[in-house]
Amino acid sequence: MNVWSVFPPLPHVLTITAHGGILTGHWEFDLALALIFFAVISYSFLLPADAPKGVGRMVIQSVAILFLLGALAMAVVGFRNL
Repeated sequence: MNVWSVFPPLPHVLTITAHGGILTGHWEFDLALALIFFAVISYSFLLPADAPKGVGRMVIQSVAILFLLGALAMAVVGFRNL
């Protein structure tokens, strides 16, 4: 008796991922990376010598902080879905 014929061959099953992200495979982490990128871009408006002062500076800083908080939220959602 052939021992190898006792067990059926393993089926070739195509693994389908539950998430469809372009960079990481998970859309939550891709969105978190994009939000970090947007935070860096928005904060970079404060670097030139002619950067806004006063309320304009506070608006740019708050937008950058909101992008970072959104990135943290998306990372938490991503880790919960792993």
